[in-house]
Amino acid sequence: MSCLMILTHAPYGSRNAKESLDVALVLAAFEQQPALLFVDEGVLQLLPNSQTPSLHKHIGKIISALEMYDINEIWVEQESLDLFGISEDELSQSVTVITRSNVAQFCAQYDQHLVF
Repeated sequence: MSCLMILTHAPYGSRNAKESLDVALVLAAFEQQPALLFVDEGVLQLLPNSQTPSLHKHIGKIISALEMYDINEIWVEQESLDLFGISEDELSQSVTVITRSNVAQFCAQYDQHLVF
């Protein structure tokens, strides 16, 4: 069964981003290999530590562990990158960029969807 996790929260301000990544690691530990789609403020999770407000703890260590857990399908919505003025080469992880118009078709490929 395939699972797509859609991550929409900024890496700071609440625990939502960290908790969603924790769920991804748990799924991977049980050999579920979820795909991750970062949209809206969720794309901010993929920025390097230096671009996070100084008063907030960054989740970069969790993000960098994704590969170790064989979570290799990392997708980012182009329009969300554009909204924050971020280019793909500024991200801390290798990603596949998808346009908003293709998201529904992309999501249809997965049996389960978890939205955070």
